[in-house]
Amino acid sequence: MTTLIEYSIVAVGSFLAFCMFSTLYGKGNPLYSLAEESYLGFGTGLSIVMNVTYIWKTGILNIMAGDWVLIFAVVLGIMILFRVNSTYSYISRIPIAIVLGAQFGLSLRTIIFSGFIQQIQSVIQPLFSGGTQMLIYNWTIALCVLFMLTFFFYTTEFEGLLKTSSTFGEYLLYASFGAIFAQTFMGRLGLFIGFMQSYTVPSWEKPFLVGSLLLVFGIVYAMDKAGILEKFTPED
Repeated sequence: MTTLIEYSIVAVGSFLAFCMFSTLYGKGNPLYSLAEESYLGFGTGLSIVMNVTYIWKTGILNIMAGDWVLIFAVVLGIMILFRVNSTYSYISRIPIAIVLGAQFGLSLRTIIFSGFIQQIQSVIQPLFSGGTQMLIYNWTIALCVLFMLTFFFYTTEFEGLLKTSSTFGEYLLYASFGAIFAQTFMGRLGLFIGFMQSYTVPSWEKPFLVGSLLLVFGIVYAMDKAGILEKFTPED
């Protein structure tokens, strides 16, 4: 049996979602600002509660249990709060430096292997052994890498074969960037489809979805025609 809380969650969620989609109207409006600021406010509040709960469970309780090393973590966390005071903001540099230094040291080894060595290894493929399909893939990878590398060869003027290779490498870069953009767009489209599905199953959610759509864009359209849309829209 559906409860009143579930009805409320669906109604408020669909309304705020279409308030965000109201940016497609092409003009700023107060409903979009309401949804945007609500999202930021709720997200910030939730983040604070979760972090405080985490500090209490993993820090304070463990310190009370005898894990005194965690006191340094709590002290460093308090020191970073001095960032809000211009007079003592220099104190916050100590925990920031420790965090950045430790994170850089831990990630450097991973970056070298995943972002440098493994990428080079993935390019070095057999060019004269394997099936036909695999040979086509390997030769395509090798030639594309060579063409694109010549595009970044800046020590001499491009002439003849080098210029042709550089131009072809530039077109390959455009093609790869286009493919990345298309993949990103497909991911965003998948998120939109998932959102629509979440508000159409079960079927009792559909009226809230359609009603929110008509209500939000009806309000925006009416305010625009009345000439009060910009008046009630907060400035960025």
